Amino acid sequence: MAAYLDYSCGFAMLIAVAAACLPSIALYLRPSPNPALPRFASVSLLLALGLFGAWYASERHPLRDNRHFSHLVAEGSVITGEVVSIRHNRTRTAATLAVDGVMADTLLYSTSGNLLAFLTDGDSLQVGDRTVIASRVTSVPPPLNPGVFDYAAYLAGKNVYHQTYADAEEWESIATTPGWSARMIGEHSRRGWFASLTPFLRDDNLAVAAALIMGKRDLLDPEVRSAYADTGAIHVLAVSGLHVGILALLVMQLLGLFLPARPRWFLVRSAVTIGVVWYFALITGLSASVQRAALMVSVVLIGKSINRRNSIFNLLAISALLMLVIEPKQLFQVGFQLSFAAVAGIALFARRIQRLVQLPGKLHYLWDAISVSTAAQLGTLPLSLYYFGQFPVYFMLSGTLVIVFAYLVLGLGLTHGFLALIGVPAAWLVPTGTALNWVVELQNAFIYFCRQLPGATLKLASFGLLSAVGMLALIAALAYLAYRPSHRGRWVAMGIAVSLAGYWLLSPVLLPPPGQFTVFHLPRLSLIDVYDGASGAALGDTVPLRILDYQVQPARRPLKADFGVPFPFERDTSLPAAAVAYPLLRLLDRRVLVLDGQLRYPETDSLYPDPDLILVRRGFRPAAIPPQLANHPIVVDGSNPPYLTDDWREAFPQAHITAEDGAYRYVME
Repeated sequence: MAAYLDYSCGFAMLIAVAAACLPSIALYLRPSPNPALPRFASVSLLLALGLFGAWYASERHPLRDNRHFSHLVAEGSVITGEVVSIRHNRTRTAATLAVDGVMADTLLYSTSGNLLAFLTDGDSLQVGDRTVIASRVTSVPPPLNPGVFDYAAYLAGKNVYHQTYADAEEWESIATTPGWSARMIGEHSRRGWFASLTPFLRDDNLAVAAALIMGKRDLLDPEVRSAYADTGAIHVLAVSGLHVGILALLVMQLLGLFLPARPRWFLVRSAVTIGVVWYFALITGLSASVQRAALMVSVVLIGKSINRRNSIFNLLAISALLMLVIEPKQLFQVGFQLSFAAVAGIALFARRIQRLVQLPGKLHYLWDAISVSTAAQLGTLPLSLYYFGQFPVYFMLSGTLVIVFAYLVLGLGLTHGFLALIGVPAAWLVPTGTALNWVVELQNAFIYFCRQLPGATLKLASFGLLSAVGMLALIAALAYLAYRPSHRGRWVAMGIAVSLAGYWLLSPVLLPPPGQFTVFHLPRLSLIDVYDGASGAALGDTVPLRILDYQVQPARRPLKADFGVPFPFERDTSLPAAAVAYPLLRLLDRRVLVLDGQLRYPETDSLYPDPDLILVRRGFRPAAIPPQLANHPIVVDGSNPPYLTDDWREAFPQAHITAEDGAYRYVME
């Protein structure tokens, strides 16, 4: 609600909270035997809680804080802050700063807020360093092409709304924060742990081990990420509840070898395990899944220490409530949603799936692992299809064995790191380091094997919100049937399944995508996709495959059409959806005149007296626009140099500049 209202819930929301509480207060002051009144009062209390949550989330929104640095920063301002996270790249170092000061007009203001800084020559920068930056600060831009990953929304979920690019002479590290904060302790521990691995692991083995053990993912090669994602094992590369659970189990089992099985010693084991789990969470960066798992482990062990039973759903509720009170925007983070959905799926389905098959002896452990993996996939299925549009077909094989590998890698990594921490000589670390390298190499080989299996990944062209909600309703109906079998429940589940299948089968026929064309924003390139409702065609420059996959394919997938290799503008072309007689284009029912900065034009009237749209490319200047075309719709695409953007915006404020406004899309009615 707060996000929908743009975090503008003010005092009026508190009045609404008080009004929603009135029925409960009235019922308390004057009880009534009417059973409908308590139900109404309960609903009003839940409404009051939701309204209060909207007000609370709005009050916690960083941009509503008058001390946020964005309200004070201006051209020529100097920003000071502490580095809270860092990622070293090949060209620039990406550092997130907790801004605590802005110097403007010779005055130093105390501020708050986070800033993403891309710094040149920042290889020596570390978490905890204080930094001064004197470069231009801008808002994080939204995606410029349809369907592309929304990096601005991702950063907003982490309370980062602004960014800056600073060259070496525009920033300086002035000092390291004195003392030892919890964040610095975690960062120093992570660096020491990583340094203990480098003598024994190299390349992909080192990258996977660092990601799996300590959450350091900046070394992962895109090919490795893709292989793990295609096989449904990408979760193992992000430290999550799986890793925390394995760690807690290892520590409890290890302490059980040395401490007697008595209540007071169980309390000691629990306290040590909780301390180790939170220290591990600190080292790995306190992601949402790690926080949730650490909270759940803590509550479970505390409950067992005082002889209290634990409900898994109460534990989930406690974890979620505490995390959202600390930071409400975690609700919109995909990792937060997937983490809770996976645990809910395991809680709902794991035991029911285990009971389907009875294996003799030790074999039941294998089926238990398969059951847990399958239950987690059921819990996360609607979200994973909605966000990622793909499903790993062999998840039972890859997901189950990856859990075994994760147990071995984490156990060896913890042992190796602990021995290095207590000062064991490097020569004595050879057994653990060599074994860890061998296990990680075997794990990578297994993942690549699963990826090469026929039909390993089922990719969906589109899976919208309605499909995700329907899938969630079906899984909820199955969960209800697992606990309370009934004919009514079966009919409900069958009805949802039939409705979903009918929607998937009939929606392409009843709701086909309309005819449309898109002028993409691609730096130094021009590309137009034309779709007539049945087939597609591309016009413009040849686009490198990497840019095509990331910037163009997300918009093409929902159309389910093959656009092929782009037809160049310089070659006359006649297609059902488009025609080219450069510099004239016909795109569906639109007549487009291309103004190309590398061409010389005769009188415009002789070209086309009245185009529906003007496309500007390759540096055509606004001063060269003929007066008779000045009032026509103008699109300035990405092939134009960035320094002309301000000129076009000043000369033609109504122009659609893809570098600022994003891709231009025309949809037929």
